[in-house]
Amino acid sequence: MAKNILVASGKGGAGKSTVSVFLGEALAGGKESVLILELDCGLRNLDVSLGLTDEIVFDFGDILRGSCEAKDAVYNCRFCPNLSLIPASLKPVSVSAEDIKKVVSELGKNFDYIIFDCPAGLGDIFESAASFADMALVIATPDPSSIRGARATGAKLLSLGVKERRLVIERCPEKAKNLSPINNLDEIIDGSELQLIGVIWEDAFVRKSMDCGVPLEFESPNYKTFRDLSERIRGKYIPLGIK
Repeated sequence: MAKNILVASGKGGAGKSTVSVFLGEALAGGKESVLILELDCGLRNLDVSLGLTDEIVFDFGDILRGSCEAKDAVYNCRFCPNLSLIPASLKPVSVSAEDIKKVVSELGKNFDYIIFDCPAGLGDIFESAASFADMALVIATPDPSSIRGARATGAKLLSLGVKERRLVIERCPEKAKNLSPINNLDEIIDGSELQLIGVIWEDAFVRKSMDCGVPLEFESPNYKTFRDLSERIRGKYIPLGIK
């Protein structure tokens, strides 16, 4: 059965979808089969990032309404064959734990990993996904409100029974002086009360890839970053290499 990885944050705009997409690509590049279940219903965008917009017929909302089986709403990424997506509904819909269980039960045996790309905040969809998460990545940016949100998210996950929780710092400038008002990465780690598993750098290549539906270029400073993150997810020791 698949290992289920929840990607969440306290505040919107932290970079959850970016991490979901490029972690998915990195895991799939290692020959594991990966499914991203996009749960941000009403704000669908991963079909754009994976170049699938013209192919979408069914989405997660259709699964919920019984208009299709879960397998009918799975779309394979053309440039990353081992990576698949169930796109979120274009309209807001309520999602229960039973709805997510349907997808996990039907498709879990077909994939090595299922990534839950959650909406921002700690609402019902987040709690429903947490019911099936084996691991959670909490995304934070170097600003005080995002750090506070990450701490609240980590605490909520623990209360919901998700013990394996890790911090990913997004949009991090390479020069420490540009972290202002944060002085260093330790402040983010300590403030979130979570163990760090990866740091994603500010990177124009990432935005281009997300907006144009193309793979992350090798020249990107985050190309190796996401592959190292995927190795840590697999349980391998990869030094973080930051000061």
